[in-house]
Amino acid sequence: MKAKNLNISDIGLGASKSTPATPTVQASRTFKNPTIQKIYDKWNKASKKQKALIVGIPSILLLAIAGLILFQVVTYDPSNKKNLFGLGVDFLEGGKQNTENNLDAKAPEQPKTFESPLNGVLIDENRVDELKKKRPVAVMVNNHVAARPQSNLSKADIVYEALVESGITRYMAIYWSNDVNKVGPIRSARQYYLEWLSPYDAIYIHDGYASSTDPKVDAGGNIYSYGIKSISTQNAWRVYDEGRVAPHNEYSSITAAWETAKKNGWDQLPEIDSWKFKNDATVESRGEKTEASIVFHQRLRNNGLYDAKWVYEPGSNSYLRYIGGVEDIDHETNKQINAKNVVLQEMEMTPTYDEKAHIILTTIGKGKATILRDGVVINGTWEKTSRTSRTQFYDADGAKIEFNRGLIWISVIPSNDGSSDIIQ
Repeated sequence: MKAKNLNISDIGLGASKSTPATPTVQASRTFKNPTIQKIYDKWNKASKKQKALIVGIPSILLLAIAGLILFQVVTYDPSNKKNLFGLGVDFLEGGKQNTENNLDAKAPEQPKTFESPLNGVLIDENRVDELKKKRPVAVMVNNHVAARPQSNLSKADIVYEALVESGITRYMAIYWSNDVNKVGPIRSARQYYLEWLSPYDAIYIHDGYASSTDPKVDAGGNIYSYGIKSISTQNAWRVYDEGRVAPHNEYSSITAAWETAKKNGWDQLPEIDSWKFKNDATVESRGEKTEASIVFHQRLRNNGLYDAKWVYEPGSNSYLRYIGGVEDIDHETNKQINAKNVVLQEMEMTPTYDEKAHIILTTIGKGKATILRDGVVINGTWEKTSRTSRTQFYDADGAKIEFNRGLIWISVIPSNDGSSDIIQ
């Protein structure tokens, strides 16, 4: 018997209840799209077993995935905090996602309203109460060639740079607004540094000091007579890798210094005679290029290894530092040190002619100063009236200098033996 071709309406939806039993021949249909037609024709030609496999395999996979998810949920250990459902997402207790390393989850910034009395940096309200319980920390930092690069000089609020002996310079870095765990290498104290740190009533980190019968040189005796809050080498350690050797490998910590100070009852910010500060100049009003070269000792040049240079960068409105003819790099950040303000302070230097070749820098009095700020050179003066008073800086009209907020670097140049050259 020849089979009869059926219309789709004979077997499809909408067939009446009186429709005969399912026919033995599969109905066909014509589609305009040739690809769809080809797939449809292949499906019609497939056997029941093939169709069962095609429909059954995806169903089995879906059931397997559902079972795996159910297993993960049932066996999940909250204390593990990791990889729920294998998605690579970290979770804390209570099902809250760990956003510690999530760059998109940022805590809202607090208003920065408190002005640092040291360098004018604005501090957010959440940190003010904490910082008011912390005293500035002054650190003697070694600048011998073997001590470079130093650690975290770029995190200081203020840096004083001056000669010690043999044409070698040394730094005193003052920290307050930044909590850092490694500073140095540290070195010994000199009298004139005591006179610069006294107005801050700072905690003092140093390893040793100059001793003399001359009170203008005797830093060791004056640390005690002035009541300096010295912690010397408490909390210090030495580093022996990277080819560093004593005495150029000793480090200390600002964080640890604050802990020691707290035990000694030195945990209050003292009154500090604040300088005047301002925001950076607008891009249009900044200078385009300034270079300042400094020779601290013209007779003892040491092949220029202690000569410094500052180069103004308009984009960041800061001055990039060079030492000994190369970029001055911070060991901890691996970035070139830069300052928002550079002060070239001329000061009388007197040799002592003692066995250690110590020098005397006359910090109390008046003298010339050149201030580099916003790419502009300001010719002015400085004045310090006593050991405990802060040095004041003035422009040519006698007005107090307004510093930009940020690192202030003060280079003390002997007026009778050093020199500086400024190119605009």
